Amino acid sequence: MGTTIKVLSLNMWGVPFASKKIKQRSEHLIEHLMVSDYQIVGLQEVFTSWHAKLIQDGVKSIFGHSHWFRSGSLGSPGLLVLSRYPIVEIAFHPFALNGYPQRVAHGDWWAGKGVGLCRIDHPLATVDFYITHIHANYTHTGYDMYTGHRVSQMYCMAKYIARSCDSDAIIAVGDYNCKEDEVATEVFVEASGLTDSYRELHPDKINDPGYTNDTPECSWRADTSLATLCSNGTCKRIDYIFFNSTKLSCTDSSVVMGKIPGQTFSYSDHLGVSSTFVLKPPSTAVRVCKLSKSTAEGALECIHRSLAATHVDSTQKVVLWLCLTVVWCVVVVAAVLELLPAVVLVLVGSILAAAATAVFWYLVIFCRSESSKFSEAFDEMQILTRFAE
Repeated sequence: MGTTIKVLSLNMWGVPFASKKIKQRSEHLIEHLMVSDYQIVGLQEVFTSWHAKLIQDGVKSIFGHSHWFRSGSLGSPGLLVLSRYPIVEIAFHPFALNGYPQRVAHGDWWAGKGVGLCRIDHPLATVDFYITHIHANYTHTGYDMYTGHRVSQMYCMAKYIARSCDSDAIIAVGDYNCKEDEVATEVFVEASGLTDSYRELHPDKINDPGYTNDTPECSWRADTSLATLCSNGTCKRIDYIFFNSTKLSCTDSSVVMGKIPGQTFSYSDHLGVSSTFVLKPPSTAVRVCKLSKSTAEGALECIHRSLAATHVDSTQKVVLWLCLTVVWCVVVVAAVLELLPAVVLVLVGSILAAAATAVFWYLVIFCRSESSKFSEAFDEMQILTRFAE
């Protein structure tokens, strides 16, 4: 086993109060991992401590080393790494742009997403194992307000890998929430210099698409044919295992973890990806980490749209704050003139004051910060576009 590096990546669909049969599915995952030959496993959407502990304790006799990343305001980014070999170093890099706190149902901001690093002492080589869960797309038709966030996060991850990697064996796994032909994916591949392991061995996108989300193999989605799901654009390939192809060679890669044997349901609402690597002989090959002109321009356009949307949102919040303030002033005048019962005026005035204060602090703290971060990302992409080839 020490002559290869076999990796599994799986989104475990562990969203509290929303995901179904979390405990049962996790127990089946534990059974599968205990008899598998995976050496390193990267799981996403393990958001709660009890869920992480359940899996860690269940596989401890085989995967004796693990780490669950914590960084969110509520819960965690949901990233759990299991390894047969010692994890000698860990680090976490939060994303600067991470969604909106007022969109509680989306949850990405509250999870505190970013990219985790586990440096693993594998017998073949020290492995720099990166794991992430990029911001989700909640609008599958029309304009997606989070496109700019994903572009920024993917570039942020690529930069972090370039600056933190200290090994020839670089592997980056996760739910990237981006199709392979999206600008964000192109940004990551070009800026990181890493290779998509599945597509490396399965270059035919038409006959071997490698879908990992919203497929018939996922029992938690509509039970319909692959042809129907593909024709309406539902099927997606958004889960990846990337690697440093100048130092590693991928010998096998497949989509795995569909229906649970003997059960009517799947391990998750995603399929997993498994890839096996061997170390290449020493060479002078160097990873090329540079954006092309077209990719840089596409990224710049995405971030520019998001920056404009942020300015519109700020303007709307300013108008809302002014309206609340004016109405509050009217209530104060009514109180002075005793036009309404005191109890009604106090209640209404308190609600208006609280709402106006909340909007004001949202403007001061979040909108300004969000605008500044998008502006910084925009300036960065402008520079990249200027010097791209």
